Amino acid sequence: MKIGFIQFAPRFGNKKTNLKKIRRLIASVGTDLLVFPEMCTTGYMVKNKMELRKLAEVIPNGQTIRELTQIAKENNSCLIVGMPEIYRGKIFSTAVVISPKGVIAKHQKSHLFLKEKFLFNKGETKPTLFKWKGINIGLGVCYDYMFPEYWRTLALKKADIFCNVANFVYDYGFTLMRSRSIENGVYSITVNRTGIERGQKFRGGSEIISNRGKIIKKSGRREEIYVVDLNLLKSRNKKWNKYNDLLKDRRLEMYNII
Repeated sequence: MKIGFIQFAPRFGNKKTNLKKIRRLIASVGTDLLVFPEMCTTGYMVKNKMELRKLAEVIPNGQTIRELTQIAKENNSCLIVGMPEIYRGKIFSTAVVISPKGVIAKHQKSHLFLKEKFLFNKGETKPTLFKWKGINIGLGVCYDYMFPEYWRTLALKKADIFCNVANFVYDYGFTLMRSRSIENGVYSITVNRTGIERGQKFRGGSEIISNRGKIIKKSGRREEIYVVDLNLLKSRNKKWNKYNDLLKDRRLEMYNII
């Protein structure tokens, strides 16, 4: 499967400009699956709930989704896009999956970081897996990286690749997503934004990691597009070596996780 990412700097509060940029950037890419950063349709550095509520949209009925569906259709691609979602009066940082036929899955950010706790609601979706062209794809949003239980759940659901849409201001997330790939034997793609927004600098550095933890691609801090053709079915082989299997070697009787 051809997978890739677009790392860029959204313009805060300007959905029209951001969607125009997404359309322009994707036009040069031929890929099956394309991943974008967290909150890339609106920008991230909201000041308060009132400002955030003005930016959030209903999924799947908002204007942004309609435009992204058209972009997916024009490019015959599946898009994973981070955006603010309003659902039953609550606001979430959501990774939404858009095929040429419209929304096919979404994941609301499970774990909130720093002052997000005062702006967003905790996600209500369980660890989300969807299928695209025969590949099982697991979704996460940014700080979800910190919780191995989350990604192990996706691995047990037979994820072939983990997709994490992010707005990292530290590098820990990349290190831990590599660990998530190693401990579960699953490819991962972590897409960060870049640029400076309301004084906050974002680090870029988007990564694609193999099912054995090898860095396939590490981007810099500038706007970047990258696509690679990978055999993601390799994630289904959990044999670490001749004697060890990453999932079968677990001793469930030894763990008491609450």
